[in-house]
Amino acid sequence: MKFVEAFSILVAVAGPPKILLAFLMDTEGADSRTRWRVALTSSAIALGVGLFVVAAGRLLLSLFHISDGALLLASGVILFVHALDLVLGRKQEPSHDETGGTHELATAYYANPVALAYLFLLADTQSVQVTFVLAGAFAAVIALDLAAIAVLGIAMRYVKVTYAWVLVRVLGILLAALGVEQIVNGLEALRVLEPVS
Repeated sequence: MKFVEAFSILVAVAGPPKILLAFLMDTEGADSRTRWRVALTSSAIALGVGLFVVAAGRLLLSLFHISDGALLLASGVILFVHALDLVLGRKQEPSHDETGGTHELATAYYANPVALAYLFLLADTQSVQVTFVLAGAFAAVIALDLAAIAVLGIAMRYVKVTYAWVLVRVLGILLAALGVEQIVNGLEALRVLEPVS
């Protein structure tokens, strides 16, 4: 596996387009110091989880006898349910989050189910080179997301949260479609459906 290949896949499933809106929503009304705390803490959590999956993912799948198809299917279902929450506006419900947005941002976006599924699938414990390439690509995506958040910090002075919610709905529809695609891929891998050419 080449670095560019792994980086492209991970940017698609955990890159700035999926991070920025989440960050904007989860840190609404927070001061600059709090925003940076959330961003750095979320990045550290996601990086730790991602590197663990890269190092031990294939071993865990083998240990629990989980097939690639089942993993794709599960990640697709989880992503689809999460996307429905965005589209239907359930994330607008006020709730008390003791982590100040860190938990939501880290688990739903940085370490989202599709990104983790791809890390599991791409991981190769038999190849040290693949392990380092995949780990480096994921770390690079996290760094790119942090850079985008830094730029967003400046832009937040001019962005109204009401407009951002419209973008969240659009993103939710795209994520729902990605979830459906993952479900179909999982069913094809499990030979429940015939592969679509």
